[in-house]
Amino acid sequence: LLMGEPTPRDAVYVLVEGANLISYPYRYPTSIEDALPEDIGCDISGIICEGVAATCMNGVWMGSLSHLEGSKGYWFITTGDISLTFNGCDENCDGLTRSIKPTKLEDYEYKQSTKQAFYFIESIENIEMGDWILSYNDDVVIGARQWTGDIIDLPAMGSDGSDYTKDYIEVGEVPSFKILRGDELINLEGDIPAFENNQLYMVSSLTEAVALPETFSLDRAYPNPFNPTTRLSFALPVTSNVLLEVYDINGRLINELIKSNMDAGYHSVIWNADNNASGVYFVKMVAGDFVNTQKLMLVK
Repeated sequence: LLMGEPTPRDAVYVLVEGANLISYPYRYPTSIEDALPEDIGCDISGIICEGVAATCMNGVWMGSLSHLEGSKGYWFITTGDISLTFNGCDENCDGLTRSIKPTKLEDYEYKQSTKQAFYFIESIENIEMGDWILSYNDDVVIGARQWTGDIIDLPAMGSDGSDYTKDYIEVGEVPSFKILRGDELINLEGDIPAFENNQLYMVSSLTEAVALPETFSLDRAYPNPFNPTTRLSFALPVTSNVLLEVYDINGRLINELIKSNMDAGYHSVIWNADNNASGVYFVKMVAGDFVNTQKLMLVK
């Protein structure tokens, strides 16, 4: 049996800089803009609830959290020590609107954790209306949002010690993001901050990640014949020690273009043969067990 008194509607909430866990005292859902004092501005930089969040940008609230409701707890993130009294209504509310809950995605469900962060994403390369953006920890889904053409707040659920969050992200780790379009998953890359509990992050843009090559290769030089520069492009499926050298027709080494450990991916280098005579040359690439030689023609 629980007994108590309703929170006084004119109660003053004293908030300290950082995260403050408070409730909303009124009976009916009220939009964030209407619930907060008019002069509050962005002194409250963000609000976090279960699986939803909002951030204040130039006085405008963005994110999936649009309303404050009684019986729910909210983390108010403030830029300094402030106090406030909420606005709201308990009955006879004109223009009453209901808060909108984010839709859920079948087959990509995730559990609500007591530890969570939100990544507010402004733009995504080649994103289409209706696409889903998923956050992952390795191959485990830890958040999802559907793209609506505006800034979204992509959640990332953290490990909180419970069995159902044991594979979720840990503090200091970086989540990975993917687009789900139909049955296709597209990897995204960008400047993604490491996870910390109860944090709101701004991510200005994400781009589609280029898939790693499956094999070693040395592409045909372009242009070839050339005068005096040509581009040499190659692919590495794994991080490797790469040696890229140029020899003359007599087999003498005349230029060492690359001799270093290089990350997996696609690479290119320009050879400037301005100081070399016209004729036939050979470029040789060595990476692990891969060896490839290509004929070049310098025409001046």
